[in-house]
Amino acid sequence: MGYAASGSESNNVPYENPSTIEERNLTFDMQQSVKGTGFFAAYRHSSMPDELGREGLLCNGVEAKNNAHGSGTIDSGSFMYSESSYLNRSWINGAYDEDGEIIEDLEETTSMTEINEDQKMTYSPYILSVGRGYYQDHALSFDSLLSENIWIKNRDGLNFINNRVQSARRLDMLLYASSDAVNTSMDLDEYMIDGRAHFAAWQASEIPEDEEMEDEGEDMEGEGNEAEGNEAEEEAVDEASVLGLAMKNWHSPLFVLDEDYAGTYHIKKNLTLYNDEIEEMKDDAWLPCCNDGFSGMNAMDNAGRSVQGIFDCTCSIPQSGAKL
Repeated sequence: MGYAASGSESNNVPYENPSTIEERNLTFDMQQSVKGTGFFAAYRHSSMPDELGREGLLCNGVEAKNNAHGSGTIDSGSFMYSESSYLNRSWINGAYDEDGEIIEDLEETTSMTEINEDQKMTYSPYILSVGRGYYQDHALSFDSLLSENIWIKNRDGLNFINNRVQSARRLDMLLYASSDAVNTSMDLDEYMIDGRAHFAAWQASEIPEDEEMEDEGEDMEGEGNEAEGNEAEEEAVDEASVLGLAMKNWHSPLFVLDEDYAGTYHIKKNLTLYNDEIEEMKDDAWLPCCNDGFSGMNAMDNAGRSVQGIFDCTCSIPQSGAKL
């Protein structure tokens, strides 16, 4: 154990034998091919949570939804894949990561979904005789124009893309849509005859969760003591303030796309919503008076200073005439 620890420290590589491992995985994988004539109806919905599960103010993770119906002829091939995984490794005595920093635990999570549709549908009424007696003389008549609705959502990123076709007499579609923690995208090639098509995309700003309303009572004469004596009212006002900010963010999105088409159209679209947040933490430099040593300083900073001054920290002494 001592040899393994020293070797890991010198190479800055995490231990290969963590003390505990917690792993969860949920996968949905569906592939299908359908050809025929008659009436069809389909509904598929997948919601994959992230490491927070279904806790909190938001339904976390990604979501995909696909529903279609109509009567006539269909030739369709499609797949739907969704995955939610969680991996947590911990070390009782710590471990070294790739940057040489000591870590006690390491979490990895995946939340993603994708839909692919390659289909040709042509509308026509369909008569179906079932059973005997009354239904033998009164056949069932299916007369439903073609409809298809596909949603792809990133609930962590607060965005979605939607493509919907209604009441069409013919629909040829080649579509690929996917979403993960960063990207939400849809690639569409659609040919529609005598129908209605709707295409939408939406990106909201961040919803405030722990906002605190500024105390305005100090600026109002005679209201300070009254506010202190009514804590319940203050909490209600704070909650209303936070809710107001949240509703403002929902109703004032960062990006909106809303398009409608009625008639016969050939539509091609390729849209990606990218939403990522990186938090960088910088440690103090090993030299107290400059960030990355003498060679890392810009020309203005190292003017009048020497390499020796950097290492003995005399560079931090103000030059003559400088003001503190």
